[in-house]
Amino acid sequence: MKDDPIIADIRKAREDISRRFGGDMAKIYAYFKEEEQKLDKKVKYGRQQKKRATPSK
Repeated sequence: MKDDPIIADIRKAREDISRRFGGDMAKIYAYFKEEEQKLDKKVKYGRQQKKRATPSK
């Protein structure tokens, strides 16, 4: 499998954040909740599904 530069960047960011908080998941969670509040909206996690068109009768 080829090295994907996007995946490498994501892994580096994850490692940097983990290192920043000493791997403490409670601190990491609190950090992301604080960042979410700064955005003044709910951060969406996961994929959003497209709504299916309802068949007309």
